[in-house]
Amino acid sequence: MGIYLQQENRISRLLKKYIRSEVEVYLLDGRVIKGKLVQIDEENMDLFLEDCIDSEGKSSPATVIMGGSILYINILSPPSKETLEDKILRILANNSNITIAEIAKILNIKPSSVRSAISRLRKKGLLPSNETTIEKDK
Repeated sequence: MGIYLQQENRISRLLKKYIRSEVEVYLLDGRVIKGKLVQIDEENMDLFLEDCIDSEGKSSPATVIMGGSILYINILSPPSKETLEDKILRILANNSNITIAEIAKILNIKPSSVRSAISRLRKKGLLPSNETTIEKDK
């Protein structure tokens, strides 16, 4: 799916649905930047991307693309529907002895968020209720 930036109000609402999607951004100067869309400044149509690579092969962990320099946006993949609980279950399936702190570091979130998600998983019966399943922070 591609998007031309001529009707900014409609476009910003549409783009919000694609947060966490992989996108290709075609710029007026002919460059193309690929990355994960993480935020949109609705006022200026600036895009914030992570894990970027440009058409010259240069990579960067993050970049801001000014709205006025954008010609076209190509959506490469839909946003991930994987929930925090899904991510934690996937991590635990690979390493059942991992600590809450380690899970938090992998997911780049606070340990308290991991604890809350684990609590929800236990209430749903998806994790055993005993504390030995997931090691306490060391």
